[in-house]
Amino acid sequence: MRASRLVTAVAFTAALATSLVACGSGDDGTSQPGAPTVAANDVTPGPPTGWSDGGWKPPVSLKCSQTASNPTRGVTATSIKVGGLGYLTSPNGSTQAGSDVGAKVRFQRANDSGGINGRKIDFIGMLDDGNDPARNGSQAKVLAQQDQVFAALPIMASRATYLDTFCAETVPFFGWGFNLGFCGTSIGFGITGCLLPTQKDVTTNTYGLMIKGMFNGDVSGKTTALIGQDNDSARTGVVSLAQQVKVVGIGVPYAENPIPDSGLSDTTAIVSAVMQSNKGAPPDVILAVTDFATTVKLTQAFVAAGFKGKFLNAVGYDPRLAGFDGLAGSYTLLQWSPAEDTSSSAVQQLVADFKKYAPDQAISLPAMAGYWSADMFVTAATKVGPNLTVDSLLKLLNNNYSNYVEGALPETRYPLSHFIGTPCASIVQLTGKAYTVPTKLSCGSLLKQ
Repeated sequence: MRASRLVTAVAFTAALATSLVACGSGDDGTSQPGAPTVAANDVTPGPPTGWSDGGWKPPVSLKCSQTASNPTRGVTATSIKVGGLGYLTSPNGSTQAGSDVGAKVRFQRANDSGGINGRKIDFIGMLDDGNDPARNGSQAKVLAQQDQVFAALPIMASRATYLDTFCAETVPFFGWGFNLGFCGTSIGFGITGCLLPTQKDVTTNTYGLMIKGMFNGDVSGKTTALIGQDNDSARTGVVSLAQQVKVVGIGVPYAENPIPDSGLSDTTAIVSAVMQSNKGAPPDVILAVTDFATTVKLTQAFVAAGFKGKFLNAVGYDPRLAGFDGLAGSYTLLQWSPAEDTSSSAVQQLVADFKKYAPDQAISLPAMAGYWSADMFVTAATKVGPNLTVDSLLKLLNNNYSNYVEGALPETRYPLSHFIGTPCASIVQLTGKAYTVPTKLSCGSLLKQ
């Protein structure tokens, strides 16, 4: 399989790894005073709605909470203008390409069904910032001031340079919350919440639960090695992941960040250390919090070294990877249900929509993120009713609003989800030329520290 067909799978590690950042752990991954204490047997997965907030209460204040100076911007008697922003291209080849198509697919179905309370959605597409923060900021001005969009979506940017403009102009925005614009503001709504939380008194148990599910709930004596990249976000993320794994009763004999951001040239030292980390033996699970190319290289190196356990990563899901030997047998964590979940009517509606409106578009993670961002907007704007304004939409969304798509997208709760991501995930396994779904979408809980 040519590398050009795989690059769309590369973009997600940073989002998923840093979404797990939390404080309260030491550099070796051990719990510190104030970290959550939970009996391992009490940590069990639950449904993707109604998950426990653990008694945690978010801060009261939110940025950008002023009323709109032009509350009917982009709204006419017959239409609602929206447009998105993100990196559809990038110098390193890692992109969110397809997110624009996903949003368009959902909007087309909505328009074919009569629109939003009689108004058709005028989706002007996505501006491509090329993963350039300065360009991201200038294009935000185009959307808000020149195009006069009612709301911005999908937002799939690596940096939140857009926020100054969207805040000043009171532009609601929706997307995959892997930049800081989705955290602590009243106008940003992530489909799985804020994935870069700055709160130091709360974490989740998501990864521990997912690994527990890989062993059908029996993790007695099991161990997991965590391998991360050598940067500040990844180091903090690995510490948090170790905590999440330990809380369900799984040992963590190795939690290190030996991968240079410039790329991994030699796997020998890492493979040797991990293969002997569990009292001279290999761990049961290797969790790579690394980019796509590194994940593939590590997986192949451990297979060559005789590793017989399970591989878990955050980058190995894309229909175009089916049959790719480099990740054969690996498990991948997703933040929503995969397209292969035939038990979910909502997922199958998504699949049918892509088949009808964009048959040539692979149902990749960016494409799904664009679709669910559009779905969240359509649902909320419809609930507002015919008197749609920026202020009425934000009043609805920030007043104990819940967004949930049964069997497909986990529940977010606002304003809580302005501060932390949902403690939910699913797992797929690449087996042969298809993905299986060993762990369906389920949730843990927030844990106070």
